[in-house]
Amino acid sequence: MYIANLSGTPAPLGMQAWSDDRSSMPAVIFAASHRIETSATRGGPGPDPHLRSLETSGWGKFGDLAGWSEPAAGWSAVLNVPADAFTVTGPGDVPFYEGALNSSKAWRRGARKHGLFLALAGDIASPADIRDAQGRGRMYAMFCPVTVVVPE
Repeated sequence: MYIANLSGTPAPLGMQAWSDDRSSMPAVIFAASHRIETSATRGGPGPDPHLRSLETSGWGKFGDLAGWSEPAAGWSAVLNVPADAFTVTGPGDVPFYEGALNSSKAWRRGARKHGLFLALAGDIASPADIRDAQGRGRMYAMFCPVTVVVPE
């Protein structure tokens, strides 16, 4: 049995990321590589630490546009194109994602143009799970400022 202290700062989870350039605003879909399940003291499922960390760090519920219509405070990202290294940090410079993005030229062009991207995360294991998670109210979004570093 493992005990998780949900009152403290959530432990960082390994993340996967997919770039999406199908609209004028570039997007990145994030999914935790693994999930932690909790149980309530009276039985049944407890709070989801991953979703709780999204709720408390500037992400808004996907259906609540007003909750994520402005860039999220304290969040930033850097995409180093030559290295395909994408780093996203949250409030207090806490790492959220560090890894590859495999972004297209269209994604990078949109990110440079807007200076941000739409970040999506929630109760998903892959982009195919988004619609179901939205329907259950377990999908979150935010606009994240991004700097794109290109070769000189």
